[in-house]
This record gives sequence, C-alpha cells and structure tokens, in this order.
Amino acid sequence: MEDKIDLQLKQLALEAQQHPARSQERQIALTKLIDLIYRHNRLTRPHIDDSLLHLYEDIYSESRLKIVEHICQNIDIYDSQKPVMAWVNHFFKFRFKDVCDRYRREINRKDKLLSYNYLENMPSPAPDFFDDSEMLRRFIEEDPEGIFRNTSLKSRPDITLQDVVLARLDDLTWEAIGNKFGITPQTISSFLQRNLSKYNDVIRNNLQ
Repeated sequence: MEDKIDLQLKQLALEAQQHPARSQERQIALTKLIDLIYRHNRLTRPHIDDSLLHLYEDIYSESRLKIVEHICQNIDIYDSQKPVMAWVNHFFKFRFKDVCDRYRREINRKDKLLSYNYLENMPSPAPDFFDDSEMLRRFIEEDPEGIFRNTSLKSRPDITLQDVVLARLDDLTWEAIGNKFGITPQTISSFLQRNLSKYNDVIRNNLQ
C-alpha cells in the first residue's frame, strides 16, 4: 500500500508528465519531486564490495546526481501503475553500478601504473599510456613530500628513486639506466622493485 509520501511523489511525477519538456512548469514539478525523494531518504543504499567501501559516500553522491539526470530525462516513461520509488530505485541501482565500475577501473589503472611490473614491461608510448605516464612523471618530478629524491641506494647515495623512475619513464632499458649511472642493471631493477611498493599508497592518493 502506498503511503502519503508515495502518493505525493506520484502526483508530482504525473504533474511533470503533463507539461512539455523544458517548460518551467515541468522543471518546478521535477524539482519538487527530487527534493521530496532526498528529504525523505527514499533512495536505496546498494551493497558495495569491500575494495570500494572507503569510497562509498563519494560513489553514492555521484550516483544520486546521475539518477536526478535520469529522472529529468525519462519522466515521460514513468508508469503510474507502479510506485515512483520502485521505478527510481530500479534505475538507481544501475547508475550506482556504473559509477562503481568506473571507480574500480580507475583504481585498477592506477595500481597497474604504479606497479613494478608496469615499469618493468612498460609498453611503447601510446595515447592512453602517454596520459598516464605524464601524470606520474609530474608527480615524481614535483615530489611534494621529498620522498623520491630522498630515497637512494645505500652504496650510491647520488642515485635516487626519483632518478630511476624518471629514467624508466623516459623508456630507457635497465641496461641503459645501469650504464647511465655506472651500476649493474640488476641493482637498479631491485632498488626500484624494493622501494616502489612502499610508496604505492602515497602516489595513488596524490593521483586521485
């Protein structure tokens, strides 16, 4: 059985349908409809996996904006035989999933970008890689916390983590980097692998 709020929501949805798209009357009805949904917390709160749990509120807020857009663009297909929130929440779950998927892809992309294997097997420059590598390069060059220029080889304090990462981002091979610094490629590779994993979270947080 529909409660008072459900009936008010249906009335506003039907009122919006009665007016032409982009008319002031429709916009007023839609604004009241959305405001009522928000004020009474009628949107569902979908489940989220643990890997994204710390981002739940960000994802939820973005999904709310997307469902508002959906309501405004699709109010004419709302079926008055169904409760408004059954219709809204059905599509809200899809919008929420879309946002989760985008956040997950972004996290995976950054994890890949920051991994030792990514630098170890770095592909030839391509448009999408160029954007990623340039973003990482700017952060490593700026090094706002001084982490990378202050982390160096014990046997060669003049060789810093900043130097090695930037050389690898210049697409130099380990042999070329070793020759550049006068040290074995294995030592350079091990130095990078050992230290890069320690600062993954620092880099990821700054690239968000």
